[in-house]
Amino acid sequence: MKIEYGRKRPVSELHRQNISKACKGRKIYNEGKKMPKRSLYKNMQAHLRFNVSLEFLQQFDDIEKLKMLNRMATSRSGRFEISDTDYQLYILRFYYDDAFNKIYQKWLNSGKEKYFRPSIDHVTPISLGGNHSVENLQILTWFENRCKNDMAQAEWDRLKNNIGDYFV
Repeated sequence: MKIEYGRKRPVSELHRQNISKACKGRKIYNEGKKMPKRSLYKNMQAHLRFNVSLEFLQQFDDIEKLKMLNRMATSRSGRFEISDTDYQLYILRFYYDDAFNKIYQKWLNSGKEKYFRPSIDHVTPISLGGNHSVENLQILTWFENRCKNDMAQAEWDRLKNNIGDYFV
């Protein structure tokens, strides 16, 4: 029988059952193993869109927190274009930031509920003349960021302080 590469042949139910039986009880190669911490940082460095040194990344103990900050800076559909230097300033500013850490911990404690997820917000929205500088950024929960929308910070603070007035 000639095998044509690139064409998938249908797999019978009997074949699936045989594969399942053959795999039962098989020990998984990497079960219970963890990648060395240095490898995690090297992997992160290789996949960053920013040019940063391995030493820069390794100065931060909690790689999961670092990944969250990176996700927030990179998942912006091109709306958040910053330089390599600005990225490093962003990480340095927010990794130890009390507000970020409080929101991050609340998100973890909630079981990573969507509405508690940390989110980047512009203090002065781009639509009102703001920019992407680190000084114009703050971390809010995803829910608060959606509510703030494109309001100036003073307007949002006023609304937040009187939020009960807006509910019937």
